[in-house]
Amino acid sequence: MIRIVLADDHALVREGLRRILEEHADLRVVAEAATGDEVLGSVSAFAVDVLVLDITMPGPGVFELLKRLGEDHPSVRTVVLTMHREDQYAVRVLRAGAVGYLSKARSPELLVEAIRKAHRGEVFISPSLADTLAAQVVGRGRRPTHQLLSDRELDVMVRLAKGQSVKAIAADLSLSRKTVSTYHSRIRGKLHLQSDAELIRYALEQGLAD
Repeated sequence: MIRIVLADDHALVREGLRRILEEHADLRVVAEAATGDEVLGSVSAFAVDVLVLDITMPGPGVFELLKRLGEDHPSVRTVVLTMHREDQYAVRVLRAGAVGYLSKARSPELLVEAIRKAHRGEVFISPSLADTLAAQVVGRGRRPTHQLLSDRELDVMVRLAKGQSVKAIAADLSLSRKTVSTYHSRIRGKLHLQSDAELIRYALEQGLAD
């Protein structure tokens, strides 16, 4: 039996995923989480094999969560399930410790396959993402400018693009407002953006925010 935690801030999404997964006799959802803090609480409270994790949730960002999970719960395998294009975060989250990455637009069968592979200690990426990554490795794939950002800077950028205030971001990430403001300035500088309106437009065009 593979014990699973579903982490997504939309209750309807979690319910749909639960119904899909529990159609399979070897899969059991033991807990659900709507925030990053609830994720950490769930993996501490339950015996968990696989975490199915959305990228954009309230609380600590996906990279901070993966770091903490790697330090405190190394046996938990994380599959990232996201609405974002598969080429936007894949390399970053796999490097940060996830063992699977796929888009919510993919079929339920691929999610089940990803969970089973994660439980076996294998890495899962979709065939289309594998092609994209291969093209980048051999130099044929175009690398977007935001790849210049650190993981923390990218997290802050996405939150800004979604309309979060500096104060709210600081609270979510346990940072000072001054630190978040510094990240804000670095992001605009690295991406050569003159205003927050340009930042939002860039994030929308790149599929980093909706």
